[in-house]
Amino acid sequence: MSSRSHASRFHDGTIEPGARGPILRDDDGMCWRLGFVDETTANGLKGRVRVRGRIVEVDRIEVEYVEIQDGA
Repeated sequence: MSSRSHASRFHDGTIEPGARGPILRDDDGMCWRLGFVDETTANGLKGRVRVRGRIVEVDRIEVEYVEIQDGA
């Protein structure tokens, strides 16, 4: 089974800056690099978010949708 076959799902966490782009840290401390089709989507993104996307590598999510959570 290819890692690209993973279905999209929601991931909740906090956006942090990273050397290669934004990082999503979930409540369990797991970190994911976020990849965006439209790189301008990532500009100014911070705080609590919910992203929908596919895990395409062990540490990377290909983001389809971002929702800013209350208090972000």
